[in-house]
This record gives sequence, C-alpha cells and structure tokens, in this order.
Amino acid sequence: MRKDLERQVQEWLNGFPSESPVVVIPVYNAYEDVVECIESILTTTPSRVPILVIDDASTDERVPYVLSQLSQDGRFLYVRKSTNSGFVGTVNLAFAWSAPRDVIVVNSDVVVPREWLERLRAAAYCLSTVATATPLTNRGTIVSVPYRNQPIERLTGVGEDVNEIDSRVRAHSLRLYPFIPTAVGHCVYFRRSALDVVGYFDEAFAPGYGEEVDFSQRAVMAGFYHVVADDLFVYHKGARSFDPEQKQAVQRIRDSHEQIIHQRYPWYRNWTTQAADETRSSLSLALERAQLALLGCRVAIDATCLGGPMTGTQVYLVELISAMATTPARNASLFVIVPDNIRESELFGIDQLVDGVLRPIDFCRPSTPYFHLVHRPFQIRRLKELAFLRSIAERVVISQLDFIAFSNPAYAVSPKEWADYREATQWAFNIADGIIFNSQEVAQEAAQLGFYIDPNRACVIPLGTDHRLTLSSAPPTDYDRLPSPPFILVLGTSFLHKNRLYALKLLEILINKYNWRGKLVFSGATPSSGGSEATESLFLQNHPEVQPYVRYLGPVSQAEKIWLLQNAALVLCPSTREGFGLVPFEAASLGTPALTARISAFSEILGDEVIYLETFDPERGAEVVWSFLNNPEMQNQQVRALQKRAAMFSWKTVAAQKWSFYERILNMPPRFTVELPHQPSLRVIVPVAQPDAPLALRAIRRIAHTFRVCAEEWGRLFSEARQYLRFLYAQRLTRSQGE
Repeated sequence: MRKDLERQVQEWLNGFPSESPVVVIPVYNAYEDVVECIESILTTTPSRVPILVIDDASTDERVPYVLSQLSQDGRFLYVRKSTNSGFVGTVNLAFAWSAPRDVIVVNSDVVVPREWLERLRAAAYCLSTVATATPLTNRGTIVSVPYRNQPIERLTGVGEDVNEIDSRVRAHSLRLYPFIPTAVGHCVYFRRSALDVVGYFDEAFAPGYGEEVDFSQRAVMAGFYHVVADDLFVYHKGARSFDPEQKQAVQRIRDSHEQIIHQRYPWYRNWTTQAADETRSSLSLALERAQLALLGCRVAIDATCLGGPMTGTQVYLVELISAMATTPARNASLFVIVPDNIRESELFGIDQLVDGVLRPIDFCRPSTPYFHLVHRPFQIRRLKELAFLRSIAERVVISQLDFIAFSNPAYAVSPKEWADYREATQWAFNIADGIIFNSQEVAQEAAQLGFYIDPNRACVIPLGTDHRLTLSSAPPTDYDRLPSPPFILVLGTSFLHKNRLYALKLLEILINKYNWRGKLVFSGATPSSGGSEATESLFLQNHPEVQPYVRYLGPVSQAEKIWLLQNAALVLCPSTREGFGLVPFEAASLGTPALTARISAFSEILGDEVIYLETFDPERGAEVVWSFLNNPEMQNQQVRALQKRAAMFSWKTVAAQKWSFYERILNMPPRFTVELPHQPSLRVIVPVAQPDAPLALRAIRRIAHTFRVCAEEWGRLFSEARQYLRFLYAQRLTRSQGE
C-alpha cells in the first residue's frame, strides 16, 4: 500500500518543474480547520507549486470526502494512509516521497496570506547554509507576535484578516532573517540540502512534539542555520487536532520528549532562553518591528522642564510637541512626560493634542506604558535623568542644543557640579540611540570635543520659527515697569556669553557720540553662577552718565516679552555663542529688526542677506546701530530678510524630520546598554503582556525581569572589579621593576 502511494506521488510530482518545492499538509480530523487551511493555500500558492495533503487515517468522514474532490485540481493531491502513525511518521513519508525537492510542512490549523511561499523561500535561501525558515505567527513560542514569547489565540484589537495583518508586518519588516536555535513547527520550509545531510524526523518523537527541535539541533551540529522569515505572518490556531480529553496524555508525551531533548542537547534550554530574552539581537528587532506594525509605536517626549516662568526652551518645547502631535506623518501614539506638580495652565493645551500625559511618579505603577522610544529635546544635566529615560523606553534620543555649559566651568556652582554635568553629557553620547543637533555648528563642536557619533544615529534638525503659541500681547497690569520707546532690547539670561557688557559699551557711545536718549533694556533671569551682573555693575559705576538710560526688568511674562518685542526700536543679540537663536526670528515676526554678530550658529541659521555686527568693537557696532535707529528702510530690509529666512524653518517640517529620524532609530537595534556609574540598579519596566492581563501577572513578570537584570548588572560589576584589580597589580609591578 505504501509503495503504491509513493509511486502515485512521484508520478504526480513529475508534472511540475524540478525546482518547485512541495507544500505538504499533514491532516488528522479537525475538518473546519483543514478546509480553511487548504483554501488559503490554494488561493495564495503559485500554480507551478504542488500541494500534497496526507491524511493520517482521519476518523471524520467529511475529511476524505471533501479532500478527494479537490484532487481533481491537477496541482493538488490527496492521499490517505490506511493506519494512523502520527505527525512524525506522516511528515517523514512526505520527506521521502518529495525527494529531491525542498519541502514546506504546513500544519492543518494554519492560514496563510498572499505571496507567503515566495517570502518563505526567500528567507530559506538568504544563505547557503540555512536548513529551515519559519514565519512569524500568533502562536509560535519565540516567533510569536505581537507579544514576544507569549502565544495568543486571537489578535484582539489587531484585526482578524490574515492578509491585513500580514501586509502590516510585511510593510514594517526589515527582512533581517534572524537566526533562531530551532525551527518552530507550525509552518517550516525544509531545504533538501539539510534533509540529505541530517536525515528526517526521529521516530523516537512519535506521534509528535519535539521532533523539529531534535532535527534542528542535528542540523546545527552539521553546520546549518535556522532563520525567521520576519516579513511573513501566518495565522496559527494551535493544537486543534487533539481531543481535549487527551490533554493529560498529550502533556505526558510532551514532558517525555522534552527530557529526551535535554539529555541529547544540554545546551538547548539555555540557548532558547537566551534567544527569548535578548534585547539587542536581530530577532528582538524583528519581533519589535512586527509588534510596531500590529500594536503601533509608543513614543514619549520628556517635557519635565515645563512649569514656572516661560523661557525660550519651554516655548521651543511646547511648539515642538504641538507640531509632533498634529503632523500628518505621525504614525505612533505620542505621550508627554511632565513634572509631578505642574498646573494644567502651564501645559498650554498640549495635553489635548497628545495621547497621554504622564508624570515621573506614574512610573512607579506597573500599568504605566513602556515606550519604544523616548526623546529628551534638551540636554541631559544629571546621570539620574539619563537613568530614568533608560528605564522607561527601549531607545533614547537626546537633543544636544549646544555645548555652552559643557565648555564653560563658570556656569556651574562648583567644580564638582561642572564635572558631573560633563560626565552626564559624555554618558548621554555613549548610551543614547540617537542624537539630534539644532545646527551644523553644534554637530561640529561635538566632533571636535571628541564625541564619536555613528552618522546613522545622528542628524541635524533646526528648530521651527513659525510659533503657534498664541498668548496675549497686551502689556500686563504692572505697565509702569515697562520702558517707554524708543528703547533697544536685549533678551535672555545674563550669562557671560550673552555679552551684555558689550551692549553697555555700545550704549555709552550712542549717548556720548550720537546724543541718543533712548533706553537700553535688559530682560531675563539671573543665573546662580556665570552671570555678568558684577561686570555690568562695575561698568555703570565707572560711567554714571549711562545709568539713567539702562533698565533691568529681570524675568518677564510671555505677554510682557511680546510687548517688548513689538515696541522695541531694535532687538540686540550680541551673544558670542548660540546653538540656534530664536530671538531674531521672534522679533522679525512682530515687525521689529534684530541685530546679531556674525558668529557661532547665527551666521549659519540667519544666512547671508541679513546685516550683522561684523566685529565686537563698540565704536563700529554703535555706528551700525545708529544707522538702524535712523533708517526705516534699513529696518524694513532687515525684517524682510529675517522673515524670508524664517520661512525655511517651519515646525511642520521639523516634526516630519523628527518622526523620520525616530523611524530610522527604530529600524536599528538599541545600542548596547551599560551600567551608569554611581547609580543604583535601574528599575526596569517590561512591556505589558496583553491589554487584559491581570495586574498581578504583569507585576510578577516585571519583578522577575528586574531580578534577572540585577543579576546581569552584578556580573558586570564583578567583571569591572577584576579588571581594576589587574590594573592595580600591573601598576605595582611596573613601579617595582622601575625601582
């Protein structure tokens, strides 16, 4: 009987091209599943590919009746065994009958999408040494999606149509074809080269369970690989051919076969555990891409500097978040992390634009979402800030606005604070998955300071200048504190690099040489260190005639700032360093000319059509300023040039570029994580298993994962200690030899 079936199959296969693989579907009962599986394969598989169905003596009479009818289709052959021998024996017959062709074994409870075979074959042939290729599925142990290592029956909230799900996985896939320790048996492409070398399934694993693991380990020992077709998703219903009443017997078989695997291949258990847990592997990245496709991406923006007086950084942050939330390019959930004690009014409506607003205290709860990426749009100042970002997201992106505080020790309260800040910056560059600069000037500074950055992980994205933030421009109630026109305005915190002393020297010349009687207005906060107040005070003491024409407003509200910009005769920005420089654009948007030095990022951002202070010589500077104050056409020309340049920097473009950069970073594996110095073990939050998973179960998973991470960190600590002791020993040995 078996010889007759073999002859029948081989004669039928002679009608197909010799290079065509054979699709094999082992069948035993499960009528509805079998019909759905075969229908999906018939409608999606090229006509030149033979489809062989082997019935392992099903007791459901509907199975042979329906499938024998399908054999009228020349590419489909149904054969029925006279006795039941189990999955292993059935597949071994298929391997033998199909020689010398490749074989794709598809479980009868699997549904395949369009073009499934072409993609599975491409994965199997990505290297000459590949033995098997396995597609992603919902029930497939280490190749399960969207929840890694957690097979599920239904993709709740994702969709039920396998073609729709597959198309999303395919669109997001990077086609990495990652290596895995073993084929996963729901759907496997077996290359004939491996079958010829390794042989077929071991009958010791009859009727089923563990046979593909045994085959895979024999293939590995023979020099072959097993890969994942990470651009293909098939739907797997799972263990539907077994009678529910036989569950205990099935479990005994599974346990027995797992014991055989452990005895034969003692490395296998640890290997699969490592593959399942690794977060910096191609498999991890491939599974994450599929998860992004099915569940969407979760991105967070660190906005913990919001609250209190509205500074330039805060304006930039609100505008950035608004643009990121409203851009058509957004294809991810967007969350914002704000200070614990922030008031709703200090959010300026961004809470209505994003998918969620979180506070640091929220991350003490297990139900808080874990992010695929978090972006810090301003500098890291302390290691604990970097540690927090690492603990809440798989990837960290940091914006380096400038290196002003990094390179100036006077801006720190103490030498230790400056050293700590520099250390935090250095670690940020070592650990961050992506770095964003606001100008080429700052990017060049980074290189010259010795920060190596992978070009694929860094980019330059300027700020936007077309602010949407609508605030009152009317003067506040304490109008008396504002100056009367005409006045020259200098905005910004009184850091030394703001060069406010130069503005005072320039004012002295305007008064004494040009007889100007307007005011010079300083508006901005006083820093805790590195301010220029002392030098300004000394200058005014030595030039008492200048004192009546100087006004110090200190920090002002946003409404006062807008009023000042609208009513100033000129906005003077004599800074010696800037990472970008928004003030000239803000002034021009309100019709007020601004004047800067041709230095730092100003010349790059403002372009060549504007008029600059070409030198910091007060005499020459006063001459340029006097020309501005007395020449309306010159003022209008400067405003038009700044407005024209501002059109190049829209928040819409900035948001699209940042989403594109996020996508680039998400397409790469996370950078290798190392323990930050002087920090306690980081609290690690892992993704929630399922939306409806019990809270206790999620907490247990997080606790277990944290223990594992802590163990890894202790291992690194001991390794570092050993290296340090070796270093001390080498030093002592060198010293003794020198003596």
